[in-house]
Amino acid sequence: MYELFILGQLMDHPMTGYALRKAFISIAGNDQAISFGTLYPLLDKLEQVQELSLSFENTENKRPQKLATITEKGKIRFYELIETKVALNKQTQLTFLMKVHFLHLLNREQQIFILKDFQNFSESKLNRLQDLQAELGANKHMVQGDINDALLVKQLQILRAQAQVNWVAQLLKQRKGA
Repeated sequence: MYELFILGQLMDHPMTGYALRKAFISIAGNDQAISFGTLYPLLDKLEQVQELSLSFENTENKRPQKLATITEKGKIRFYELIETKVALNKQTQLTFLMKVHFLHLLNREQQIFILKDFQNFSESKLNRLQDLQAELGANKHMVQGDINDALLVKQLQILRAQAQVNWVAQLLKQRKGA
């Protein structure tokens, strides 16, 4: 997921590690900030496999900054990653957010592929939450107060999931109609 993010960000223009970190936070939020301890070794690894090149540029305060630039190999790798179905794991939601963030780099067919994949994931997530909600009401191992509170939380999760399903469906409709 981080490789997809870095390569996608560099598709528009070269960036420093600091700028990449800020861009990641703007997409993922402060809760999921990428650390510099993760980012810089990954930049070095991507340079070793020739997906990007690193150079140093001087700044106004005369401190050199690492500047990452995507290579042709990196562009090919970006499109491989973008066209791969998203695996179900704890990073699935964030990976889809990354892919949506890069829709401007894709043709209509690629956009529709990603949005259909996101739609399937979102609908499946909503169905799972609704199933869990139904199971909670019949849980004999919880006291009623805990069940009531858990149902409130589940209700919020379902509302969020439903909003996501609707949002993705609207985007997909727009892309198909374009």
